Amino acid sequence: MGTGTDVAVEAADIVLVKVSVYLTDVLAAIDLSSRTFCRIRINFLWAIIYNLLGIPLAAGAFVPLGIALQPWMASVAMAFSSVTVVCSSLLLKWCVFDAVPYHGHIESLVL
Repeated sequence: MGTGTDVAVEAADIVLVKVSVYLTDVLAAIDLSSRTFCRIRINFLWAIIYNLLGIPLAAGAFVPLGIALQPWMASVAMAFSSVTVVCSSLLLKWCVFDAVPYHGHIESLVL
């Protein structure tokens, strides 16, 4: 027995469950989404730099210079890359959202 509320909750990307005069939940959701997008960009930039250095190294492009990558080194580097991205993403857990009172019409809220 699905009600209209159940359908709306399933279809929504974000569900605000408490009523707030200050609209803090809306502002926090907007802030969290912008911080998440920024973190995605940082992780992507890290991956590009990491691959620009790692792929030629793994392919043996630096062997004439005496720099070679052993298989165990490649596996450690791959694990380090994954751990770095996960740790970078976990930094979002320490985000602090300020409660900003909102006095005005919803049309004047800048999103």
